[in-house]
Amino acid sequence: MIVMGLDLATTSGWAVRDSAKHRSSIICGTFSVKDYDWEEKYAIAANLFYRLVKDHRPDFVAIERPEHGVRQFKKKGKTDLTGEEQTVSTINPAALQLTGIAGAVIAICQIRNIPYGTIAATSWRPVYYGKGVKPPEGKDWKDLAIESCNREHIALPTTKAEQRDAAEAVGVCTCWHNCAIPEIKWMQQRFMELRSGAFEAKRSAA
Repeated sequence: MIVMGLDLATTSGWAVRDSAKHRSSIICGTFSVKDYDWEEKYAIAANLFYRLVKDHRPDFVAIERPEHGVRQFKKKGKTDLTGEEQTVSTINPAALQLTGIAGAVIAICQIRNIPYGTIAATSWRPVYYGKGVKPPEGKDWKDLAIESCNREHIALPTTKAEQRDAAEAVGVCTCWHNCAIPEIKWMQQRFMELRSGAFEAKRSAA
């Protein structure tokens, strides 16, 4: 069984595992749409993901779930007439684009008849790293993902920036069985067949 994991962003991490092989055989990488305008990003993301699907023919795609809202944060703004710097509320524009990128990827899954599921970072990380594990001071979750891949001898891309995204996709891929599946009958059924091994048995018998 071939499982693909995706850590979506304007630079997205991807990982592919063949369950019949050792974990060290996981392959991973990234694809980027950060240099394109808003609506172009979605078309390019669909095209790049489609190429990955053609190359690796996944039986299931696990996607880190985009937030179902846009988080606001404070930042320093311009000074007012008194010379005091103002604090303003803003959002991360990349968070808005993430939903569109996810939609493009999901559409390709539907067109290609590939079941998919989504899983929040707060759900897959405790499964992958263990409950209660948190990054030590001076490190973040992506650092932990890289360290985990290195321990398991999983080959990562050459640049640190790509490693950070690809390594987290390995975690998403690993926790595919904890994904939430859309309420679409054939996807629900296929997911259960994949988890139980019935899908592989049917394919072998064909």
